[in-house]
Amino acid sequence: MKKLIVPSVFVLLPAMAVALPPGANPTSMSDAFMQQLDSNKDGAVSKAEFLAPQEKQFADMDANEDGAVDRAEIEAVEKSMREQMQKMRKQSTGSR
Repeated sequence: MKKLIVPSVFVLLPAMAVALPPGANPTSMSDAFMQQLDSNKDGAVSKAEFLAPQEKQFADMDANEDGAVDRAEIEAVEKSMREQMQKMRKQSTGSR
């Protein structure tokens, strides 16, 4: 189990940099990690704090709130992400 935590951190870091709160200005990956995940600001990230973003993502994906994410729910998230990306592309090309 511990072997999975380290790779997970490296997968999460790019996403965390995008999700930092307004005004956050991390100077390193460890700053970004702490600013994003240390929700009670005690200088340490608990297991609950570490898992909270994944639990929220799961809950967001579980549209029918049955405690499981099925193929249709994943495809709905994929479609929504694709639409958001297209919208962002249109906005960025329209502002030039």
